[in-house]
Amino acid sequence: MAGLDILLHRRPPTAWDNFKSSPLLFLAQQTYAWTAPSTPTTLSPAKETIRVVCISDTHNTHHSQPPLPAGDILVHSGDLTQSGTLNELCDALDWLNSQPHPLKIFIAGNHDSSLADPKTRTHIVKTYPALIYLENSSTELTVRGRVLRVYGSPYTPKHGSWAFQYPRVSPASYSPHAHPYAEHESTSIWTSIPPLTDILITHGPPSSHLDLGRTGCYALLCALWRVRPQLHVFGHIHAARGVEHITWGRVQRVYEDVCAEKSGWGGLTKLVWWAVVGKVRLWLWGGDNLQERERTTLVNAAAVGGMKDDQRRGAIVVEI
Repeated sequence: MAGLDILLHRRPPTAWDNFKSSPLLFLAQQTYAWTAPSTPTTLSPAKETIRVVCISDTHNTHHSQPPLPAGDILVHSGDLTQSGTLNELCDALDWLNSQPHPLKIFIAGNHDSSLADPKTRTHIVKTYPALIYLENSSTELTVRGRVLRVYGSPYTPKHGSWAFQYPRVSPASYSPHAHPYAEHESTSIWTSIPPLTDILITHGPPSSHLDLGRTGCYALLCALWRVRPQLHVFGHIHAARGVEHITWGRVQRVYEDVCAEKSGWGGLTKLVWWAVVGKVRLWLWGGDNLQERERTTLVNAAAVGGMKDDQRRGAIVVEI
């Protein structure tokens, strides 16, 4: 994708920039944002919240990042390094290992090429036993009696010759269930996510959410509809840093179809209609009665603003 380098490294575009780029997409985003919940679902009184500290894309800036906030779980979703050398990686992992969080998890990013070598992975796992490294794999964590299932993968759609990549799929032709599309490499990666995953960690974003310019992965988005974790942490697209709470409803589905160019201005009309219907229902009956697994908190935790600027944005903290 020609503009991906710009999206990875630039500062966030203005509203006018977005409108000029695509009036349809801009209006769809504004409509969808109007319906989106500002806070996640409140847990039942019997459950104590777990504090998750999320950071990504530190690119060798770990020593100059703001101090990490306290929390129960520390998650780094890849691109710890810039050039991917073992020396860079060990320096970043020394920093990660020194943090006081009881549980620390990390995955690789496309820049962390040394982790693509099985010998390096084995060395890292032995050298840093307090760190949990996930590569298309799962782990179970127990925090104050709550068991959380965590899955992590470093893979992103191909751009350049970086590590951990697969060919990008087109939303217009992609289906995770129908032959021959089920043979896509991305499908085999994302269908491996266990259905009861509570925390999903990937390096890149799903399509349509905290990705900017349609750079997210549509195959990953399809997997999210199946899994619906409580929390999905990623980075990769630096300018799209932020938090979003999604509800897996009709409005979201129509919005994603517009973003994927599966529907045009007619899709925007449907989006406006269902957005208004949802607001009226909320006004008439109040609350939404959604269960915990019917909402997901998405976090793009990219910690640098660009590769050549001085932005050091630190971590994002969420509670689940």
